[in-house]
Amino acid sequence: MGKVLIVVGSRREGNSYNLANKIKEELKKERIISYIIVPGNQKIYLCTGCMDCDKNGVCDFTDDMQKNIDRLLECDTVIFITPTRWNLLSGDIKIFMDRLNPLYTTKKLVNKKMVAISIGSTKKDVYSNFDASISLTNFATASKMDCVLTYEFNDCLNFKDILKQEDNINELIEKLKIICK
Repeated sequence: MGKVLIVVGSRREGNSYNLANKIKEELKKERIISYIIVPGNQKIYLCTGCMDCDKNGVCDFTDDMQKNIDRLLECDTVIFITPTRWNLLSGDIKIFMDRLNPLYTTKKLVNKKMVAISIGSTKKDVYSNFDASISLTNFATASKMDCVLTYEFNDCLNFKDILKQEDNINELIEKLKIICK
């Protein structure tokens, strides 16, 4: 049975966090183990671009990223859930991805499955999640992960708006059950 890491790109307990919890709850029913992390609520230093990890595959910083990396290594699938900011992914997700460079240089992300989920505050025809989704899929391509699914939610301005989209959530979860087994 697969293990899943769900990375939530918002520090608030809003739409991204609510969706992560719903996914975790539904995967548990299928006996799929999943873990949720919220990088923005952790002690994670910004990458300084020192490139030491390119030489030795280890980051020089001692912070919460090491336990995140350990957790990611034991998982088969990584689900990124990002709220869109200016049609882009959240800064917390970007910082998290930057700090995965030691796994990139040691090729430990190769062939891991990745799911990219973006959540926008407006209707799709008003403003798109497209660039956030593209950023996540570009990360997968660069790190040689297998982006198996991208999914976009729109019209999620208030904290629990996503929970009103039961049909979309159910469709996503059915796909995740297949992907994460």
